Amino acid sequence: MAKFTVFGSEGFIGRKLCEHLVTLGHELLAPKKGENLNTDLKLGHVVYCVGVTGSDFLTQQFNVAKAHVSLAAEVLEKYKFDSFLYISSARMYEGLDSTHEEVLFKANTESISDFYNLSKLFGESLVLNCGLPHVRVVRVSYAVNLDQESTNFIAEKYREALTGAVSFLANRNSTKDYVVLDDVIKILPKIALEGKSRVYNIASGKNISINEIAKTLEDATRCKVAFLDVEPVRSPRAIDISRIQNEFGYMPQSVLDYAKTVIASGNIQ
Repeated sequence: MAKFTVFGSEGFIGRKLCEHLVTLGHELLAPKKGENLNTDLKLGHVVYCVGVTGSDFLTQQFNVAKAHVSLAAEVLEKYKFDSFLYISSARMYEGLDSTHEEVLFKANTESISDFYNLSKLFGESLVLNCGLPHVRVVRVSYAVNLDQESTNFIAEKYREALTGAVSFLANRNSTKDYVVLDDVIKILPKIALEGKSRVYNIASGKNISINEIAKTLEDATRCKVAFLDVEPVRSPRAIDISRIQNEFGYMPQSVLDYAKTVIASGNIQ
């Protein structure tokens, strides 16, 4: 068994990752937000899950810079570790002609959406160019977890559907790559311990439309569905997961099948 240190252990991915690492029998260090560690402490395999999620980046620009870059720089500079895995985002591929890990990115510095992307790219570049060995980056698509504490898009829409009606602002034909959180959590320790590449995409590799999500909720709850279609159609390319499939035999489950199973079990309220 190995030692892992998870920064961002109280967040969406970090909390579930900590639970999984303990289940596997690994030694775990999970510092709380703002906690100072002894710089002589050996951290083992670091998984950096710190990040600003949802739409908070629209109003918390300084926190974004701290979370995605400054704190990561502090950990890289001050502490001793066996490997460092930086959790980034696959949303940066939107608008590009390719979603392969080696694609060249473009950005508009006046765009608030690109501000988020640039902060993640700066964090990635810092990690990959810091001169330290065994540093890696994973770009995670929109992770879905359905339990009583879930606040992701599909979980919130399910709770709304339980009231008898659910509405969608996004265009019904818009699509995204949603990935089951459990699939993300299970592959992260393997990448940290065994990854041969420096950058990996973690996604389902298949886009799901708002219309498909709505149909799943309608069938499960008999709710009324309203499409407001106030946003333009957004349909980015599906995320390329060939690298992680070839190296680890990664086989993500269907998000819609996962949602149907969990909803039918009644384990989300």
